[in-house]
Amino acid sequence: MSKDFDQLTRETHEKIKEFGIKSSTVFKVFNQACREIGWYLEDNDIEFSLDNGLKWLSEVLPDQPMTSSQRNMHSTRHRVVQLLSECQSGKLSYWKTYWQKPAARPKNAEYMQLLCAHEQKLKAEGMAKSTISSAIHVGSDFLIYLEASGKHEIQDIDLCDVTGYFAQDKYAGRKSGGVKANAYKLKSFLAFLEETGIVSQKKLSMAVPKVFAKQVSIVTVLSDKAVSELRSGAVKPEGDVGFRNHTTMLLALRLGIRRSDIFKLRLADIDWANDSMSFVQQKTGVPVTLPLLPDVGNALMEYILKYRPTSSSDFVFLRNNAPHQALAADSEIAKNYLSVFESEDCPQKGFHILRRTFSTKMLQNNIPRSVISSAAGQLDPNSIDVYLSADEKNMRKCALSLKGIECARGDLR
Repeated sequence: MSKDFDQLTRETHEKIKEFGIKSSTVFKVFNQACREIGWYLEDNDIEFSLDNGLKWLSEVLPDQPMTSSQRNMHSTRHRVVQLLSECQSGKLSYWKTYWQKPAARPKNAEYMQLLCAHEQKLKAEGMAKSTISSAIHVGSDFLIYLEASGKHEIQDIDLCDVTGYFAQDKYAGRKSGGVKANAYKLKSFLAFLEETGIVSQKKLSMAVPKVFAKQVSIVTVLSDKAVSELRSGAVKPEGDVGFRNHTTMLLALRLGIRRSDIFKLRLADIDWANDSMSFVQQKTGVPVTLPLLPDVGNALMEYILKYRPTSSSDFVFLRNNAPHQALAADSEIAKNYLSVFESEDCPQKGFHILRRTFSTKMLQNNIPRSVISSAAGQLDPNSIDVYLSADEKNMRKCALSLKGIECARGDLR
């Protein structure tokens, strides 16, 4: 869980107490939902926002029809997302009910037809349900903006309408990552309109902004000492569960696999004959094949043969207690496992710091960026640039000289 989100959860928690809420169940459910949201943000390397919170909600939405308990849980999770969002914006002033209103949609029949057509295209391409929901949300919001601007026919819109959409006040306080994500989705929607010939002459997609002021933070990674102890198994807890958890740590540290992919790894994904593993990434939907390194392969084999519970499930990692099912998304394996390390050796206690360490170590060994992004399952090779900040040795080579802007010692007082 990032420091910013951790701070937000604490502030929201204190606000709820100020409202006179004393139910232990309320706080138990709130804390659990916050942990799940925190893991989701970490897995996807994103910051908390209302949009990202609602996207998480769509991914944990139970299949229809929901039972009464499932409906209550979803309603509670929705409340937590709204509480966090209002606290983040400074608007949380009293305890209230957050009605789950139907998603806003344009009133114009033509606009609704375009949205439906775009949705069908995304489904045909095999996009995840949450990805489709997010794309339709942005497309719908843009069309509603057009209606408010007096544009009721798609042929009436021009390039200024596209740039004007991002000039709205609601985007002023948004972090660059969230704005960039919406820009990508809108560009995809406009490209769809161009491909279908509806606005082919206007090239509206070219008007979507490409550059946003980006907030870059220093990447935190494990110390060499912590990496050595993890790889050697020096901190490996005892017992069946301990060996299972140690193996998951190695998959993240040595191969850079995301937590969601580790938990969904299946026995059939492992190719023992060719020392490799192949699977489709949960986040991107892109297939990836990774080498089965000796230490990782040996740990996997030992866990499967000696410690894995007997079960008909084809997932590699299972609960140790019956029913022997796949690990739950809210598992705190990394937090508990990494808690033995001091803060200076392990600044953050989660799976993502292992993945960041993996990418940074490859950079330090002069591995090409394209190879690193491929190994880490990143679609954009430039996405690994953030890890440069942790490569202190090579970053020192980029230091700029002060020649020409020297100042006297007295000026520095």
